[in-house]
Amino acid sequence: MVNNPKGDLFVGSGVKMTGTVVAPGLAEIDGAFDGVIKAQSINVTARGVINGTTEAKHIRVEGQVNQTLTAEGTLLIESTGRVNGDISYADLEIRRGGDIQGSITIIK
Repeated sequence: MVNNPKGDLFVGSGVKMTGTVVAPGLAEIDGAFDGVIKAQSINVTARGVINGTTEAKHIRVEGQVNQTLTAEGTLLIESTGRVNGDISYADLEIRRGGDIQGSITIIK
């Protein structure tokens, strides 16, 4: 057993996870996640895919996020990142090649 005081979550490449997850630290998605995921920070790697509700203070997307995304702080979409659905953020950065489509709301 690994002692993890931050409460981080890692969904590895090839792993498919379904459900509701609350991680007090970082959630890194390198596989596939379907459901509701809430964390302090979420990092979706280039191979990662989230379908469902994604909520965090900071979200970085290299892969793909579909349905509902809420970034209470920053949303960073890397050049390989794709975000589709209902999107809310306080601060947005999109690298050249990154894609965002859907209903967009800026959080004040």
